[in-house]
Amino acid sequence: MVAFLFVVSIRALTCLIRAGMKIVRIIVTILLGVTMLPACKKGSKKDNSPSSEYYFIGTVNGSAVNWEASTTGDGWAAGSSAELPNDQGEISGEITALLTHYPGGHPQLGIEFKTFDKKADNDDAAAYFNSFVTTGSWAFSNTTDYTIGDKSVVIYYLDSNGKQYNSIGSQTGSNINIISATPTSGDAYNVDSGLKIKLSLNCTLYPVDGTGSSIKITNGQVTVFLDDMILNF
Repeated sequence: MVAFLFVVSIRALTCLIRAGMKIVRIIVTILLGVTMLPACKKGSKKDNSPSSEYYFIGTVNGSAVNWEASTTGDGWAAGSSAELPNDQGEISGEITALLTHYPGGHPQLGIEFKTFDKKADNDDAAAYFNSFVTTGSWAFSNTTDYTIGDKSVVIYYLDSNGKQYNSIGSQTGSNINIISATPTSGDAYNVDSGLKIKLSLNCTLYPVDGTGSSIKITNGQVTVFLDDMILNF
């Protein structure tokens, strides 16, 4: 029998809804630190260099964005969500890195990495997780399903009004490139172990409800935290 386990990292909670799929519980970890980093600022800095550990800069439909994660209880938060079915010790599914605005829960950017498949006889879950996200170009998935052996990404986006978009659809001319994936044992933004992933991104996003026009992310520069939720089993 397959047991579906959704991993929870406590501190703060938001939701990401995916087309044709059930609601996935989204976990965003916020650690209230002593150092107060800047909250979200409109527009980009003159040197275009974020001061935060985790961020999203670039343009969404031609408008400049500069989301920088904060260690305070408002502004932007870095965290993760997961859907990881456990079939008699074999753990497969996806983990999504998130940047989310608080307190409203949107806008939000999600970068889903799939399909994880840690076999029941693999005792070194940390090594498997750390080796999964490799540097270089990744493919955009054409489905929200999880297929063993498939290694791809899905981009999710909630706009300021809560309208949902994802990258399922034509991605001609689009690209996502993983620049680095560095294991981390936790920091001021996330208490858990995981990967600090730096990437560049250009893609088209389509409305999940099928109404309205597509939007584009261009010149995206992103650093996100992917929680090693496999270790929670």
